[in-house]
Amino acid sequence: MDEYRQQIVKALKSVKRYNKGLDMQINSLASALRTVDLANAQIDGLVEVTVLEETRYGHKLAPHPAFKILKDAQESVTRQLKALGLTIENLTNDDEEDPLISIGKKVAASGKKPRIVMPKSKEQ
Repeated sequence: MDEYRQQIVKALKSVKRYNKGLDMQINSLASALRTVDLANAQIDGLVEVTVLEETRYGHKLAPHPAFKILKDAQESVTRQLKALGLTIENLTNDDEEDPLISIGKKVAASGKKPRIVMPKSKEQ
């Protein structure tokens, strides 16, 4: 978990959001990330996605428990990332790398509206 913790602290420091008071939240995120990795590793070794579950009524097919664990851990990671402010919007500092945003800014700066040209149909 220490490797995950170091990566999270590094990401928080890069957006100037790290302080010692976040350690519990950081540990929760590190734990959830580790759980995601463990569940993925177990899923990678599976040959089937279901297991035979014994109930009081007999046997039935059920999803492998690793999939539920993975889903829960992924949801936890998403919540923790939002709580720490480590979203895509917060981590991307330079939006000029996105050509769509760059074109949009150039159009806005020129004061012109983009023109959309529709192809003529054969009937016209």
